[in-house]
Amino acid sequence: MKNNEFRFSSHPSRLLLTAVATGLLLAGTGCSKRISAPAKMVPLTLKSQATGSSMVRALRAASLAGADSDSSHVDVTFTRALLVVRDVRFKSSLGDSEGEGPENDVDNDSLGEAENDSLDEAEVDSDHAGEGGVVFRGPFVLNLLSHHADVLDTKLVPPGLYEKVQGHLQALQAGDAAAIPDLSFLIGSTIYLEGTIAGEGGGSFIYKARIDDEFVIHGAFTVQSDTPATAFLVFDLDGLLVDREGRFLDPRDPANDHAIRSAIRHAIKIGEDKDHDGDVDDDGEHTGENAPPLARF
Repeated sequence: MKNNEFRFSSHPSRLLLTAVATGLLLAGTGCSKRISAPAKMVPLTLKSQATGSSMVRALRAASLAGADSDSSHVDVTFTRALLVVRDVRFKSSLGDSEGEGPENDVDNDSLGEAENDSLDEAEVDSDHAGEGGVVFRGPFVLNLLSHHADVLDTKLVPPGLYEKVQGHLQALQAGDAAAIPDLSFLIGSTIYLEGTIAGEGGGSFIYKARIDDEFVIHGAFTVQSDTPATAFLVFDLDGLLVDREGRFLDPRDPANDHAIRSAIRHAIKIGEDKDHDGDVDDDGEHTGENAPPLARF
C-alpha cells in the first residue's frame, strides 16, 4: 500500500473537537437540571395554650369517698399555675437515628417515673438539634391560666414531616432572662400551683417542685411548603392534680408528690393550627386521618 493512499491524521479534526465539546455541554446541562434547589424555609411559630378549666372536678380517693355523690368528688380551683420549659426541639426523620428503639416507646420514654436531677447543662443549652431538627430555646415561663395562646418564638424551618417533639422541663435559674423580679418566688422551681380545695377538709394550697427532666412527645407534625405553620405546647389543666384513674392528688400531702410530678409531665401534648384561626385545633372534633397531631407521652 502506498503511503499516500489512506492515512489517519495524528491530530483530531476541528469538526471532531466541536462535536465532543457540544456533547459535553449538553451532558452538563442535563445534569444541572437534575440538581434540585434547597427547600424554601418556612416560618414556624411556637405557642403555648392550656386546655380545660381553672376549676377542676376530680374523683376522691376510694378510701375518702362517701356514699353520696357529692362527697365522691372534690372541686379544685387554680388561681395561679406556672411551668418552666427550658427548650423545645422538633425532630424529623432526616438523618436522625438518635433515641430510636424500644426505650423511646410512648410508655417507656425518657420521661418516666425516675427524675433526672443531674440534667446535663451542656445538653440542655446546646443550639444543636441534630440533622433535620430545629430548637426553640427558652427558658419559657408559661402561664397555664392564660386565656389566650402565648407566642414563645418563631423560627425559619425546612418544610417536611416532624415525627416527634423533645424538650426539657427545668427549674428557673437566677441568671435566666425570664427570671424577672416578679417571678423571684419561682427561682429554683419548675412548677408553681396555687389554688383552693372546696368542701370539708379543703382550704388553700401552694405546690412548688423542681422537675429537671426531658419530655418526648410522639406524633406527626407536618410543615407545608410556602405556608407558615403554628405549633402549640398544650397543657391539660384537668390532669395536673389527678392520677391515671382520675382520682384527686392532694398537693398538701407530701406522699402525693411523686405522683403529682408524673401527672404534670403527662399533661403536656403537642398541637397544630391547621385552620389558621390562632388557636390549637380541637382534637375532640376530629378522628382518623383528619385528626390533628395531639399526642401524650
